[in-house]
Amino acid sequence: MKRRFSFRTAIGAAFTAVALLSLTAGVGAVQGDKKFRMYDDCDPVTFAGVPGGCIGNGHTTFDEFIEELIQTQDAHKWRNQPEQAHLNVGRPTLIENRGGEVHTFTKVAEFGGGFVAELNGILGLAPVPECVPQQVDFIPAGAVVEGPVAGSADLPVGINRFQCCIHPWMRTVIEVDTPGGGAPASPSQGKSSHAHH
Repeated sequence: MKRRFSFRTAIGAAFTAVALLSLTAGVGAVQGDKKFRMYDDCDPVTFAGVPGGCIGNGHTTFDEFIEELIQTQDAHKWRNQPEQAHLNVGRPTLIENRGGEVHTFTKVAEFGGGFVAELNGILGLAPVPECVPQQVDFIPAGAVVEGPVAGSADLPVGINRFQCCIHPWMRTVIEVDTPGGGAPASPSQGKSSHAHH
């Protein structure tokens, strides 16, 4: 009799522990890291001569990439996702490069050009002061890095702008707010002037 009771008690305790772990995991999923992903579609063969190269299985040739930039001022498969986000103070972030090229996720005061003069010329953009090759963090293809925590000095309360300093049309606006902190700032303050498809 005692053995049966102990066995049932142990099984009950195990189910209780699993249920509590599931609840904890659910809370972590809601309050966990906010992911920001960078995408591109570079063709490894035709991008081979580009500094940093290209890995992966993209299909856009280098000539097609340049032609699209000339025609639309945007290469729509080179993008950040999401382009806009709202985070409460304390929320950690992760930056993930899902493309085949190296990218940056650089905080800028205002959107503008990067450090690749040829692309700036096509886009008609002047480089922003934050995009200096020796001062930015490069995120290789396939890499996942810890981003800033919302509310920290690197991601303070208010509107924060991030762009790739290589492909400057790749942009994200992050609004940080304290919980119950009032009305958000106008999203138009951070909107990109480039249309994304």
